[in-house]
Amino acid sequence: MIRYLFHRAILICLILMTGCTTSQKPEGTLGTVLVFSPGQENDIRAALIDIKGDTEIVLKEGIYRFDKISLQGPVNKVIFRGAHPEKTIIDFSGQTSGGEGMRVDNVTDFEIRDIQLRESVGDLLKVKDGKDVRFINVHTVWLGEPDTDNGGYGIYPVLCENVLIDGCYVRGASDAGIYVGQSINAVIKNSKAEFCVAGIEVENTINAEVYNNEASNNAGGILVFDHPGLKHDGRNVSVYRNHVHDNNYRNFAPAANSATGVGNLPPGTGVMVLRTSNVQVYENEIHHNNTMSVGILSYLTVDQDILQNNPEFDPIPRDITLRNNKITKAKTFPRTVEGHTLAQNIVNIHQMLTASGILSPEQGMPHILYDGIATSPGVNPNRLCIDETDEITFINLDFANDHTNIHFDKSLYICKLQP
Repeated sequence: MIRYLFHRAILICLILMTGCTTSQKPEGTLGTVLVFSPGQENDIRAALIDIKGDTEIVLKEGIYRFDKISLQGPVNKVIFRGAHPEKTIIDFSGQTSGGEGMRVDNVTDFEIRDIQLRESVGDLLKVKDGKDVRFINVHTVWLGEPDTDNGGYGIYPVLCENVLIDGCYVRGASDAGIYVGQSINAVIKNSKAEFCVAGIEVENTINAEVYNNEASNNAGGILVFDHPGLKHDGRNVSVYRNHVHDNNYRNFAPAANSATGVGNLPPGTGVMVLRTSNVQVYENEIHHNNTMSVGILSYLTVDQDILQNNPEFDPIPRDITLRNNKITKAKTFPRTVEGHTLAQNIVNIHQMLTASGILSPEQGMPHILYDGIATSPGVNPNRLCIDETDEITFINLDFANDHTNIHFDKSLYICKLQP
């Protein structure tokens, strides 16, 4: 089989006159290596179409220009790599239409590394229906001033199993920079997202860890979301030891994402949990996110009609733990809240509390915002557990009763969930 793949790789080069080189990898790695240089874009596309697995595609230093590229499975064991994200660049700036810059479907044991993708009309790098998928030292970038016309997602694995995102960088996504959706078992670590609407987002995903990342200068830093009608509900998500700071950038999501999607994200958000259950947020540095440092919200906050349209959907986040975080914020809201519906609601609540004397003019909005919506009776039926220092303040916004019973008593939520 290995001999067949080796001979076939040589044949691809000869027939297509690619000038690519073919070599055997050292023992213990993939069987065939195809090496390409700038100017061989058609040959790279042909190799991806013909690929049979157990193959590494190597792009030498330089800029490669594509309208779009794709790898369609079922295929096993593929590595796609460059020399370095600043040295090997795939540029989609000539793209006029299409959903993605690079798309990979139905591949098991897929790795992309040491490469930069930039300037697509749609999502830059989408991997769907994959298993054992790794993004290592990958940059996805929209240059210039962040804009609504930028593609939605930078790194975008969806409906995958066993995902690793490590040492990656994303800039300028009009939805989420790093996004893992409807997946099982995901790790996002050692990565950075900036000047996106949402820096890092975990959506409807089971068993995820998000740690040692930096999210800054986005509208929101790290989001853990669940939406109705998708493959499965998310749960078991840990967000820890991240640096989430200065996420006060404007929300530039397209209007189509503003109903119940990321367009709802208030500029000035640090960490936001929307409806997902079994989430731990701990040992993070969360600083200068000046609207909502940490928000724990039900889906009813963004869609009051959700139960009429989806009566079987449970909109409540349950079993949320906040502990040992360091949180600071300014006392004033960022100017980017102007015109944003949910952000403006928070501003209006703050003004009401100040006007009534509940908060002094010198006090900003508390660090932890909880909408307080519950579908069961009791003091803490949703099992929100907070173990933070006294300096970290809390507010229950009592959304369900039009903010009639707002309170600041964090002690009602002192508890410890069983593992």
